[in-house]
Amino acid sequence: MKTVLSLIATLVISISAIAQTTANAQDPTAATNGFFKAMLDEDSNSMSQLLASDFTITSFDGRLIDRDMLVQAVGGGYLVVDNASVSNLLTRTYNDNAAIATGNWKAKLSVQGRIMDNTVAFTVVTVKQGGLWKVASVHLSPML
Repeated sequence: MKTVLSLIATLVISISAIAQTTANAQDPTAATNGFFKAMLDEDSNSMSQLLASDFTITSFDGRLIDRDMLVQAVGGGYLVVDNASVSNLLTRTYNDNAAIATGNWKAKLSVQGRIMDNTVAFTVVTVKQGGLWKVASVHLSPML
């Protein structure tokens, strides 16, 4: 019985550590993947931990959205992602404290009930702050 309880406790601690690694990214690729995973999971807590305080996202209609607005949209049901996947991810790191990731994001989502099913090209800028990689900026462009 003690062995089973010990195994369960170890499993819970391991899962917790994995979840924290996603929210507290140790490399820029993990931060980028964590951002899109938080969008898919509609996880405003992880999103909040991943974003730099001066974060902005530029959507394909040219609108700027700041950190607080995105976290509220993700957590408040304003933005609902039904399914999504990242492809062609390429990350380049500069001076060990800044990185740029590019790739494609195919997502079926709704924004205030308006359904979109698109593939967008993205650029994600991540920066190292306090020893952790934070997402500082995201730009989305529609793929034609």
